[in-house]
Amino acid sequence: MAVPLTRLDDLGIAETTVSTASTPEELRTNFIAGRYDLAAMPVNVAANLCAQGIDLVLVGTVSGNNVQLMGPEGTTLDDLRGQVVHIPFPGDILDLTMQQILDSAGLTYDGENPDVTIEYHPTPLDIATGLTSGSMTYAVLPEHLATVVADTSDSVGKAVGLEQLWTERTDATALPFAGFVLRGELARTHPDLVAALQANLVSSVVSVVSSPARGAAEVAARIPVPADVVGRVLPGLRPVYLPAAEGRADTELLYSSLLETVPASVGGELPADGFYAGSAG
Repeated sequence: MAVPLTRLDDLGIAETTVSTASTPEELRTNFIAGRYDLAAMPVNVAANLCAQGIDLVLVGTVSGNNVQLMGPEGTTLDDLRGQVVHIPFPGDILDLTMQQILDSAGLTYDGENPDVTIEYHPTPLDIATGLTSGSMTYAVLPEHLATVVADTSDSVGKAVGLEQLWTERTDATALPFAGFVLRGELARTHPDLVAALQANLVSSVVSVVSSPARGAAEVAARIPVPADVVGRVLPGLRPVYLPAAEGRADTELLYSSLLETVPASVGGELPADGFYAGSAG
């Protein structure tokens, strides 16, 4: 999620401060409390906050090869039958998306004698440690940790990206894991800010992708990940930022799938037109 944030200093705002949250719940709490004006968050959290009446707009979404199904080389969904899959943050977008993918493959994951057993962990780092030590074999893991594990383990690697699994099984062209949300009051009182943000976030992604070495250093300056690790992640990451209105079809497809199976994850309803910055509706 950090790739679009590398050029925030070019927005022309007197001072910008970037901070990171350790968990999705911390991120949600800080946004509700007003500690963040702009936040990159799981896209379902944005819809959920909107349904709760939190005043915000979705500025845009980020997709790409940023979440991996980890396992031995050649692992397919069918290989997960009878296995344990380790996932961080129960109820987070990684968990929810993997559930949708398992559903589409006809694999059960709850109830008695499920085809796949899901085991949850408090952080992705716990899973990365388990995969590296050999105590775990299959997992859903975000970047950059997926690359670190693949570079370290002799038996486990990146089997397939969740975005690939999702687009193969739906009409989607991308899987928008993350959304950038702006406080609604700021969007209304400073309408030029939304357009400036759109241009800034797009240019940040273009800059990072076009010059990976420089981009890795810029990303590392925003998040606590060494530049050399970012540099190893970037070639396969393929990040794409889309303004909310342009990416709305894929976002709503994901929301609709979640609404059908886990309605509470998006607040029990699809967001209205005003949720999507730049929507004509």
